Amino acid sequence: MITAGELYTYLNGFAPFETAMDFDNAGLLIGSEQQQSDAVLAALDATAAVLQEAHEKNIRIVLTHHPVIFRPIKNLLSDSIPYLAASLGITVISAHTNLDIAPGGVNDTLAECIGIREEERFDTDCALLGCCRQPLSCKDMALHIKSALSVQGLRYTDNGRMLHRIMVSCGAGGSSVGLAKSCGADALITGEIKHHEILFANNHGIAVFDLGHFNSEDMIIPKLCGTLSKQFPDTAFIQADADTDGVHYI
Repeated sequence: MITAGELYTYLNGFAPFETAMDFDNAGLLIGSEQQQSDAVLAALDATAAVLQEAHEKNIRIVLTHHPVIFRPIKNLLSDSIPYLAASLGITVISAHTNLDIAPGGVNDTLAECIGIREEERFDTDCALLGCCRQPLSCKDMALHIKSALSVQGLRYTDNGRMLHRIMVSCGAGGSSVGLAKSCGADALITGEIKHHEILFANNHGIAVFDLGHFNSEDMIIPKLCGTLSKQFPDTAFIQADADTDGVHYI
């Protein structure tokens, strides 16, 4: 059994909520710190399917990466996710950009999974600069990422060079392309990048690997469940079966 307050306090110890970026809304967002539960359901997003899964499994606390409430609420309609969580009596804690930049957090884990050795951190940009274990062509890097992350596919550009210095920025990190240029990076690996940012990268000889937002972050959920299970052995930390972005590749 764990309380939401105990979970929040532990998360705050290694990924302080005060370090979340200004635009963010991380923390205990729905429910009460006194809420107790025998298990915690963890997911990237508090979708309706994830909340229903928690309800069916009699789990009263849901831990998400993306904030269940991001912008100020001007109404609370019956078909909204916050209304559903509240009506089901589910407390939701969201650890977002504070977890992105935490040591061993989302960005570090993405780099580790791909095999990028960190050399420099840029926490204000949620980015890190590192090098790969061995230089790879763009195509070989794409194939390596696909295999390492067990994803169905990804987008990439080819700058025609072997890749040495790599910038990693999980989630919507396409805006880090300017930082990648200033750092002399050969490539940017991210989860989301805009068209004009790809053109900028092309113009400056930077290869881009666009994994999809979900694919660039979902590896943190099983890692987080493992960490929390060791800290709270009397509580089950479960990765939600319904945690998916619903994207198909053809």
